[in-house]
Amino acid sequence: MDDGGSITPLLITILLILFADFAAVSETALASVSKVRMKTLADRGDQKAQQVLDALDNFDRTISTLLICTNIAHLAVASIVTVEVTKRWGLSAVTLSTLITSLVVFFAAEMLPKSIAKKYSEKLSLWCIPFLTFLIGLFRPVSLLLAAIGTFASRFVKGDPPVSATEEEIQDIIEDMTEEGTLDEEHGDLISSALEFNDLTVESILTPRVDVCALDIDASPEEMLDVIRTQNHSRLPVYEGNIDHIIGILQIRKYIRSYLKEGASVDVRSMLDEPFYVTENAKIDELLPKMSRERQSIAIVTDHYGGTVGIVTTEDILETLVGDIWDEDDVVEDPCIDLKNGSWLVDAEETVTDTFWNIGFDNPEEDETLSNKRIGEWVFEHFQEVPSVQESFDYHGLKVSVASMDHNRILKVMIRLPKEKKEGEETV
Repeated sequence: MDDGGSITPLLITILLILFADFAAVSETALASVSKVRMKTLADRGDQKAQQVLDALDNFDRTISTLLICTNIAHLAVASIVTVEVTKRWGLSAVTLSTLITSLVVFFAAEMLPKSIAKKYSEKLSLWCIPFLTFLIGLFRPVSLLLAAIGTFASRFVKGDPPVSATEEEIQDIIEDMTEEGTLDEEHGDLISSALEFNDLTVESILTPRVDVCALDIDASPEEMLDVIRTQNHSRLPVYEGNIDHIIGILQIRKYIRSYLKEGASVDVRSMLDEPFYVTENAKIDELLPKMSRERQSIAIVTDHYGGTVGIVTTEDILETLVGDIWDEDDVVEDPCIDLKNGSWLVDAEETVTDTFWNIGFDNPEEDETLSNKRIGEWVFEHFQEVPSVQESFDYHGLKVSVASMDHNRILKVMIRLPKEKKEGEETV
């Protein structure tokens, strides 16, 4: 065989391997690309991005075309190499040539291009889509025939049940999109809150009874006004005897209007709204629509003994979903203060998970209960007796100490980061 005759099969083989490279790159790039990102580009008028979306929306047709192209390229390369080797060295060299060809095709036309395509999925999917769209149209009849055969064959085989994404997988997707910049942090947090919303109970968001401001029905109108002046609430619970016996909810504006007209003779009992009770283990996603139907803005939370645990408001529930809602009367206070010396001063009402996230601590323990547990309650669990100010314990390198208390209640907690954390990493 002359040189010209040997060069032609070599060039054809190289072209076929490059064609297989294109198919491998297209398949991996389309499988890895962010559909949200493509939709964003398409909305801005990018025609290639729209073509990518069309290919993804009809992925069965796309993957069929790519499989046809891949098989054509691989079979053609194997055939050409076999024919050329047989001509030159005989049938005895075919086995070795087949092994070498398989290795070359695997590395050059499968592993290497797919590794690159996964890393640069967006750029490569936009680059390959024009020619891929042409191939999809070219092989459309064959793809439809293969799809029909596959559909017919699938009737005789029992398939697996549909696979739905777990909450953890969705959370991972949201985190990846946030890190990639396809989803801003604020919207990512909102979606994450919505996913966690149906798992939360009233216990995790209620205002505890020690913080509840309530009025004594037996107090004089002047005493009630003194309490009302210190508060910014539009409604307050009213109890008889003690806070475990709440008899109604008083609308403050309604009371003040009546007091201005009637003075000390105002009848508070007649103005009370019926109290709405709920247990501490009630799910907040079920409680919110129920409170809306009942036109209630405050629910009295009770334990299994009937005692008052605290209260929960519709604002508390909504803040769980969308974040803190501030009005002009609220005093904005950071619940997690960086003291700039490796220590953080944390409000005891913050959850453990939020606290660890704020201070930049990666908890090695996978304890899902910490997401709803308040830091004050968590600190209490590490002592056998009621702790005093400055008592502390160690938690995976953290030094956690009681910063301030009110009687037996923890108000503030001091957390000191490990030395390697505060010197080598920036805290959030």
